Amino acid sequence: MSDFFKSRTAKGGGLAFGIIIFLAIIVALQYIAVQNPKRWDVTNSGSHTLAPQSRQVIETFKDKDLPVEVLAFYETKDQRGREHTQDLLDRYRDVWKNFTYTFYDPDRDRALALQNKIDSYPTVILKVGPKTERLNQLDEESLTNALTRLLRTEVKKVYFLKGHGELDPADTGVQGFSVAKDQIEKQNYTTSDLILLETPKVPDDCAILVIAGPKTDPMDNEFSAIEDYVGKGGSLLVTLNPFKTPKLCEVLKKYGFETTGDIVVDRMSQALGGDYLMPVITTYAQFPITRNFTVASFFPQTRSVRVVSPNPPGVQAIELAKTSPVSWTIDEQQLNSGVADFNEKTGKKGPIPVMAVSTITAKALGPKAATDSNAKSSDKDQPQKSDVANDTKTNKKGRVVVAGSSLFAANRFFKLQGNGDLFLNSISWLAEDENLIAIRPKSENAQPIVLTGNQSLISFVIPVIIVPLIWILAGVAVFVYRRKLARAGGLD
Repeated sequence: MSDFFKSRTAKGGGLAFGIIIFLAIIVALQYIAVQNPKRWDVTNSGSHTLAPQSRQVIETFKDKDLPVEVLAFYETKDQRGREHTQDLLDRYRDVWKNFTYTFYDPDRDRALALQNKIDSYPTVILKVGPKTERLNQLDEESLTNALTRLLRTEVKKVYFLKGHGELDPADTGVQGFSVAKDQIEKQNYTTSDLILLETPKVPDDCAILVIAGPKTDPMDNEFSAIEDYVGKGGSLLVTLNPFKTPKLCEVLKKYGFETTGDIVVDRMSQALGGDYLMPVITTYAQFPITRNFTVASFFPQTRSVRVVSPNPPGVQAIELAKTSPVSWTIDEQQLNSGVADFNEKTGKKGPIPVMAVSTITAKALGPKAATDSNAKSSDKDQPQKSDVANDTKTNKKGRVVVAGSSLFAANRFFKLQGNGDLFLNSISWLAEDENLIAIRPKSENAQPIVLTGNQSLISFVIPVIIVPLIWILAGVAVFVYRRKLARAGGLD
């Protein structure tokens, strides 16, 4: 009997010891998990992962050891809003541990709410040293933009040239430029119109001059002002239209860009549900503007933009984006005749470059030096792509970006795939804000779905034809079956 109890006691003690060890392991794992939080996003869309630009911005705070304090004023009853915001803030805190946040109820913490001038809910205040940003609508895009503004030490100004039929920044229609303007301002730049016919020069505070799809050429005195601006180290963004502005294209040749009277036809675009005249861009050069750029973009009605070979003296240019191999160019006569087949006498086969970039040595290209654009240099002296990206770190140089399509940044197409990122990355590079170049966060209601031709057909046929047809056939079968039973006397 004694041995029996000893055996039971030993077994019970062993079991208790095992339970204690098990609980200790659980507690230790829980402690480690709390001290080292990790998140895994298993969604296909990556909806719980920071966009590359958001991560890049918050890592800039980390590199500079700048703590970020967030005061989130939410009513206690707004649990859904608090949870959504907390989930978003946690993503930033996972990157930078000194990104801290605290939730306050503005009714219960009234003194703090009055101190921070809270007059509406919810309100989120970001503090970095003495600088603050206030947000009433919190999503990843607005939060990252606010953090970007907190990083900035100056507000740069972007001018839009007017007077030649350019896309209008005030136009909210599909062919307008208001979305691009709004997005530029969200990146903490200011914008203004510029009419060079009324002023003899580009303003001294101009960080970027944008010429967005002019339909007519500027006047000679305007060209002189633009060339003087670029020659002194200014930044210029030009988006072109096919078969227009020959004088502007001739001026761009001095900066290393060669355009011809053509328009690009792309067979792949139709396979993706697009138009023959809206080439899809999937090939990008390795350059700060397109670094880690894996998103397709679309260039409606684009002309080719090649790099002059060899580059003019003082100019370093590269082709940045190209169309697919199944594309080609046609001239205006072919376009008007409706015959878009490839003609080897007038066209060129893809990939076709439609976007290019160059840097210009300061003072190498002033109005006086412009006539030397056709001067040749030896192949031995030609720059490498990395030189274009790095040379501006040592000297102030002019920067020019040219796109063959003005519509790619128009309202209708700005948020189509990578168009907006490609445009804003160009703005950041021209403004010498390379640390802000990345894929930007998308608002949840601004993610167009591009279907292939087969996918479009399936998405139409299944719900509209097949499913109703199945119900109709089933109904007919039941009706016929019941009729047969009735005739056989099986039913009353």
